Amino acid sequence: MLEVKWGKRAFRIFVRQWRWEGDNVGLQAAETMRRNVADTIKQIREMPTIGRYYKTIGKKTYRIAQTHPKSSLLYWYDDKQLHIVRFIIAMRNVKSI
Repeated sequence: MLEVKWGKRAFRIFVRQWRWEGDNVGLQAAETMRRNVADTIKQIREMPTIGRYYKTIGKKTYRIAQTHPKSSLLYWYDDKQLHIVRFIIAMRNVKSI
C-alpha cells in the first residue's frame, strides 16, 4: 500500500473544516466527516486510479475523489506515496470556516 503524505495546506483546511463541523453542526457530524475522509484515503491507497482524472502537469497526473457531498480530495501518486494536494470544500459560504 502507498504511504500517505498530506500537503500542509490540504491538512490545515481539513482540520479547520473538521473543527468547524464539530463546533457548528455537532461532534457526530465531525466524526462522520473524519471517517469518510479516512475511508476514502484507504480506498485510494488500495486502488489509486479510483479517483476521477483531473489534469496532468509534467509527469504528475492529478485525480479527484469525493469524500462527502460537501468535500473532495485532490491527489497524485507515484510508486511509493499518495500525495494529497488539496482538501476541497464545496460549500456556498467558505469564508465562514
